[in-house]
This record gives sequence, structure tokens and C-alpha cells, in this order.
Amino acid sequence: MSDERNEVTTRRDQSRPVGGFLGKSVHIWGCGGLGSWIAEFVARAGAAHITLCDPGVISGGLLVRQNYAEGDIGHTKAEALAVRVQNIRDDLSVDVVAGAIPESFTDCLEADIIIDATVSNAITQVLDVLAAQPERKSIIAQVATDAATGTLGLLNVCTPSSSLQPSAVDELAGLAINADADLEAFHKLWQEPGDGAELIPTRGCSVPTFHGSAADLASVAAVLTSLLGKHMKSETTPSGTHIISLPHAGNSRPHVFLPLGGAA
Repeated sequence: MSDERNEVTTRRDQSRPVGGFLGKSVHIWGCGGLGSWIAEFVARAGAAHITLCDPGVISGGLLVRQNYAEGDIGHTKAEALAVRVQNIRDDLSVDVVAGAIPESFTDCLEADIIIDATVSNAITQVLDVLAAQPERKSIIAQVATDAATGTLGLLNVCTPSSSLQPSAVDELAGLAINADADLEAFHKLWQEPGDGAELIPTRGCSVPTFHGSAADLASVAAVLTSLLGKHMKSETTPSGTHIISLPHAGNSRPHVFLPLGGAA
């Protein structure tokens, strides 16, 4: 017998950073190497509602590093991921969007957070428009990893009170980090992938993606989710950029946060 009544149950993660997602409405745009793992971590952290956006169809080659199983092949990523997170929590409300992003700007503006894992310049332009809306209450976050190994992580955060748009956060962070010789290992996050570093896994994929194992990508996604949870828990954490490195990446700087713009 499992008694999970709120009045007699204390969540074992309540004091952890991911507690910031408890009861929140979360949009996840892009359900691939990072987004598929982030969705599971957010679901386990107690989010009340998740909206999933990714029309890409799952093929067998993606199972090496994305959060899917053999039975998901042939389904869209958003559809398969919705089934997975609802199997984890039957009280979780999940919406699946047919396209790459929701059609309704109102739904986006009312979410507690939008997590963009698409690595798409076109999506960034949409987020810039959203960020400029005066009625926005959503935190806007963008995540990425390096193309060569999948052991570095990038998290840009744009809080509702910040005057900066997501593209500006990324540009300012890139200028500052690329100018710092001590952060040379992270410079590649703002560079185009070299020959052989980029990987296009399936025909029709327009955005070059990355190498890396499931262990690499799940680890990067987990760290970025925890860092993002801190922004969700604190109204005084400013906009800015986190860069992280997994232990086996051989980098002496595992985490750096560059604050930019106003507080949340």
C-alpha cells in the first residue's frame, strides 16, 4: 500500500534546487538529447503541468542518447515523452503540441517557465518577441551542449523583470566568456562546429546536433535542471548565463555563472 497524501508525505527532494519546479507550469520546446531528459527530471520534481513541443519522429539511432525506448520508434518525440512522464506521475497534466512551438502566445506568457532545448535561431527570434511582452510572467531559459562531446552545458536565463531578450543574454555572455582565457574550454559553445564534430542523425534534420552518450547528456541535463531550479525558487536570482563541465571533460572550471540584467 502506498499512502501519498500530502498531509502525511514529505517529498525527499523538497530541500533540493529542483523543488523550484513543484506545482509549476513548464513548457519544454525541443525533446531531444537534453530536452527529453529535462522533461523527466521536471516531472519527477513535481511540476503540475508540462507542455511538450517537438514534431520530430523517433528513429532507432536516437535511442543511444535520448530518453526513449524501442516501442517509441515511429512516434513523435513529444507524443512518446508525454506517455513516459505520465507513466512516472499519473497526476501530471501534459499537453502535446503538434508543431515546434505552441500556436498561442497567451499560453506561453502564462507558463511559469519556458525551456528551449531546440538550439534554433528561429526559435530564439520567437522567444525575443515573447520576452518583450509586458504581461510575461514566464522565465525564459535556453539550454545547449557542445557538439564534440556532450560534456559541456550552457544555460541562458531571462527573468520576467529583465530588460534583456534571450538573444542579448547569449550574445553578451558569449562576448564575456570568449574574452576570458581561463574559460577557453567553453569558447566552443559559441563557435560553429568543426568538420566531423557536428552530426545530423536523421534525414530531414535541419539543425546539426551533437555527439555524446546517454550518460553524458543525462548528466548535463540534470545539472542544468538543478541550476534552473534555483532560479525558480528565488525571486532575487538575476538573469544570466551558466556554463558547466562534467568531471570527465577534464576542465578545471566545473561551473561559472555570469549575471546579466535585472533580478527576477
